[in-house]
Amino acid sequence: MNESSLIGKISIKGQVTVQSPLLIGDGAGETTENFRDIHVLKNRDGKPFIPATSLCGVLRDWLENISPEHMTKIFGDQKEMQSSIQLRDIELEDGKIISRDGVRIDSLTGTGVDGGKYDYEAIERGATGNLYLLINLRQCHSIEDVSEIVARLLKKLQDGIRLGALTGKGFGLVTAENLTANLYDFRDGKDVIAWLSGNDSAKKIQPSTEKNSASENDFVVNANFSFNSSFIVRNYNISADDKEKNISAVTLRSRADFVIPGTSLKGILRHRAEYIFGKLGIDQKFLEELMGNSTPDKKIKSRFIVAESYVAPKNFSEFEHTRNKIDRFTGGTLQGTLFTTKPAYQKNFDEPTLKIHFEIRNAKDFEAGLAIFLLRDLWLSRVAIGGEKSIGRGTVTGLNAEINFKGKTYKLGAGGKILGNNKSELENFATALKNFAGGDNA
Repeated sequence: MNESSLIGKISIKGQVTVQSPLLIGDGAGETTENFRDIHVLKNRDGKPFIPATSLCGVLRDWLENISPEHMTKIFGDQKEMQSSIQLRDIELEDGKIISRDGVRIDSLTGTGVDGGKYDYEAIERGATGNLYLLINLRQCHSIEDVSEIVARLLKKLQDGIRLGALTGKGFGLVTAENLTANLYDFRDGKDVIAWLSGNDSAKKIQPSTEKNSASENDFVVNANFSFNSSFIVRNYNISADDKEKNISAVTLRSRADFVIPGTSLKGILRHRAEYIFGKLGIDQKFLEELMGNSTPDKKIKSRFIVAESYVAPKNFSEFEHTRNKIDRFTGGTLQGTLFTTKPAYQKNFDEPTLKIHFEIRNAKDFEAGLAIFLLRDLWLSRVAIGGEKSIGRGTVTGLNAEINFKGKTYKLGAGGKILGNNKSELENFATALKNFAGGDNA
């Protein structure tokens, strides 16, 4: 036998579910049939799908981070080793296509950049599909080592991976369930017969029980808030009933829930971070290294990840609110500018209705300090979420939070009180930011 001789196979099957909007574009751009700037990739039958190349790329990157020595043996390289992985495209059922839009904001003026408006498609959360992955085991592989990697892979798939575009803004979270991993060791005649017969193997690989969803160097925040009154993330695609009432915008939903898009949350937090850096005199280039930047000359991948937030409507009531646009020079109303929106008002202000998750990958201490300041400003209602901020919508109050960093967990309770005896440790991260501002960071 040589190193490329086949000695077994591992077959992985399961069902994947899209947990947040998924955007894998077809690269076509705006067409006469579809005016949006980015379209969802579809197969020849018009069904959206997850291409095997996208999934394979994410899994390769994950394995390279946790076990570089096994990455080449499993995924191959361009010189000596062919890939041992075989993946199928995942055709998605209930793959509803939604549309979102965005606008690039000038950080100095806080207004939209001219020509910065864009529209794109995405697959709504809730779509499902069948996963099939096959690993060819060769003489160069240790079956025990690969089995351990597969166990960790199964856990990673259960916890969720992010695919496609805008993953730093909450898009593309996909989880797997009902996973089975059959190990066929061709040195065992029973496994050879089972493989050739299309039957399951008696040897199963179970998901790892270790916690591998985040690195200890990732600064992870999970916080619960309540809205102080109302909020609206404007959606102009309104129902026929609302049109009859001359309602121009309603609160954006994802399936039955209200949604605070990850794009909005990240934009809010980035704008606040720019404000904090500006006050401390820190060069904005350090924020680009953290939150990413895209120009014709260079692209910097974001290490600041924000999840979309879904808000259950049972704790809210929607009310129609009619207003007039005001002429700033005369103080009078502008003719023909009466408009009605439909914001959502929270009923019980003690009820946690909004969960916000954000994290910094491979965070430095001063970046952890920045994250603490961002959480503080949200907690104290210094930052508003959604539209119509000028009339008081979108402010929130923090109720409780959990922070994980460097193997430690910090908990915050009512009023932002730090629970436990580690208050000084969180203060040290805030101090690190101030010291970074005062030091030589040019």
